[in-house]
Amino acid sequence: MKILKVAIAFALLWFVFYGSIPSIDINPIPNEVDEVEEIINVDRPSDEILTKVRPVAAKITEIEDRAKIALFNYEFAKRVNSYKTSSQQLNDVYAEAGKLFFENSLVSKYEGFSDDLVSLFESVVGNDNHILSTNEKDSLSNLFSGLAWALVEEK
Repeated sequence: MKILKVAIAFALLWFVFYGSIPSIDINPIPNEVDEVEEIINVDRPSDEILTKVRPVAAKITEIEDRAKIALFNYEFAKRVNSYKTSSQQLNDVYAEAGKLFFENSLVSKYEGFSDDLVSLFESVVGNDNHILSTNEKDSLSNLFSGLAWALVEEK
């Protein structure tokens, strides 16, 4: 009983001094670009990949958007090799995950960006729907890792 009284007294004192109940700030998306740079561990991509991804990355002008898009594509690149899926299913997963992650904050914000992402994807898998090969998944991983790198390293 004495422990309960001490706990209640402590809680009341906390409320008196701080005016609220302590909260834990859980933010799964880093706020600072420097935090994203620490998370993204990608070597500099080949010149061939950079030639493809630089024009796409250059369209993103806001630093916070660059960081979030980089993080999203970094995670996609890490996971794509584990998926046993068709090209259409993978495209659908990427698009749906993007909607959930960005909460439509990028819709029509950067002209041509979504078309460029489709072009990157199709440069590896083509237009026909088929089960992705290991080589295609490796290429997609390298390409989207390169995009993540370009977004955080080339500001």
